[in-house]
Parts: sequence; C-alpha cells; structure tokens
Amino acid sequence: MDLRLLLEFLVLSESLNFTRAARRLNMTQPVLSRHIKFLELHFGAQLLTRNTHRVDLTDVGRVFAGECAKINAQYEQSLAMIRTCPGVSRHSLSIGILGEATRSFLSAFLIGYNDRHPQVAIDCVDGDVDTIMPRVERGESDLGFVIRPRGAVTPPHLANFTIASDPLCLVINRNHALAVKERVSISDVAQWPMIGLNRQISPMSFEFNSHFFSRHGYEYKTWKECANLETVCFNVEFNDRAVILLPLHRRYLVGANARLIMFAESDCMFEVEMLWNPENSNPSLKGFLTEFKEFSRTWDWSSDVCLGNNEGAQVILEGVAVV
Repeated sequence: MDLRLLLEFLVLSESLNFTRAARRLNMTQPVLSRHIKFLELHFGAQLLTRNTHRVDLTDVGRVFAGECAKINAQYEQSLAMIRTCPGVSRHSLSIGILGEATRSFLSAFLIGYNDRHPQVAIDCVDGDVDTIMPRVERGESDLGFVIRPRGAVTPPHLANFTIASDPLCLVINRNHALAVKERVSISDVAQWPMIGLNRQISPMSFEFNSHFFSRHGYEYKTWKECANLETVCFNVEFNDRAVILLPLHRRYLVGANARLIMFAESDCMFEVEMLWNPENSNPSLKGFLTEFKEFSRTWDWSSDVCLGNNEGAQVILEGVAVV
C-alpha cells in the first residue's frame, strides 16, 4: 500500500476536518475523500463517521490512526538512520510551521540557510497548535514552530526557544459596549457571550483561552463555537454583543465592522516558540538551531507579530516584549 495514503489518514485523524486536512496535504478535498473511501473499502471497515457538522473516528479508525502513526514514525526514523550512514551526503530536516505566525521570518531565514547548506533538504509541513507539537513529540517533525500562552508548561522531553511575543486581543463589533475602550480587562470580557473555535476541532485553542481566563479567576465559556477562525470573526460583523479572543498576528481576519482591542493585563500574551526533542539524532538539527537562534537576535520581530495599527482599532504595543 502507498505510504502516502497512511499519512493522509493520519493528518485527517488529527484535524478531523476534511478541508483543513486537504489544505495541509496540498490536495483537494474530493481527492482526499476518495482516498479515505479507498482505505475503507480496502480494509472492509468504516474508519470515520461524518455529517454536515463534524467528523469522528470510529473504534476501528482510532486503532488504524495509531498504527499509521507508528508506521510513519518508523519510516521517518529509518530515513534518519540511513542519512547518518557513511557515504550518504544529503540530509534533511522536517519542520512544522504555523501559517501566518511563522511564514515571514522563517522564509527569510531559510533563504540564507539553503544557500549555506545546499545538501540539507528542508521539508516544511503546515499545521496548527493541535498538530505541530504532537508531531514533534512523535518524532515526525525534527522541530516545530508554535504559539502558546506565556507561562505554558513545555513537555519534559522537549526543549523550547522563545522567539517573540504575540498579544492576546479582543475582537468586537463597532457598536459593542466595550468598543469605546482603548484597553479591556478579562473581567470586562467575561460577562459577554463568547464565540470561539469548536473544541472538538481545536481543543488546544479552547485550552489556551481557558488558561488566560482561569489566571484571573474566571471561567472561559463559549456561547457559540465555529469550525474555523474566519467564521468566528465573521460572526461579530453582525452581532453587537458577542466577543472573540484572537492573537494579534491573526488581525487580518478582523472585518470593517469590527474592532480589535488590546488587553490591559500584561500576562495576556502568547509566545511564539521553537520546540524540538534534545534526543533527536538528526545531524542537521544542532546546526539549524544554532543558526536560527543567531538569526533571531537580528530579525526585526515588529514586522511579524507586532505591527502598529489595525483598521478599526488602534493597536497599542506598550509592554509587548520581543525576545
């Protein structure tokens, strides 16, 4: 069987969303659907249950997803071992990237890195907060770039390097009662109906937002949940009571009829981080880490996550730390 089919099912099992999985795999949704149907016919078992609202793994699907992860990890480990053998001159690095939060600075770094190390093949895999860290933990990616709340605990077997800070912001309709404020507090926001990502699709997003609220003695409760951030942000275009939490680097999702406001609390901050396993034996990893850390000291991070103004709301950057 083509190993690519196993990888496709693994990616789908992580996101439980055909559209997002197809985007990560650089393929169309109908093709992905056909491949999953082929797997179900091949094994004579239903691997997924799906309707217009959600996708879930069946019991057989959960077992198969676990086996796919093992097979893929073994394949990557075998490749890594082969690349370390004498006479094998080409190495590779698999990097998990987090879309808009990492694209600008990482592409700038990789241009120079590729010139200096043409023998290293770079494989960038786009993902989200729910998929990148697990891939690094399983050894499917050599390192990953993620965004997490400031103070979040790093798994004990992973190392992290903090790159920059990305403020948590509030998004509301221009006619919302809080729209007159230049800054808001968690206590201001906690009393309003919250719209967020579906916690089945993106459990870490729910966990991160809960992290900010629980720090200040409030419970994060969603009034409505949506499949993606685009839909979440669109809802405040016509709802003058709902509120949304959004990291600053996603400000491009804020529409003309909405405002983006910074939080007053200094700990309402995400950190953009690089994660890797110190036990990873990939010979290219150590040099990459050293060069990237040096690059990070000279890069203008204000051009990525900390830009000045956003239409509809003045973005005040006082207290935004860049590491």
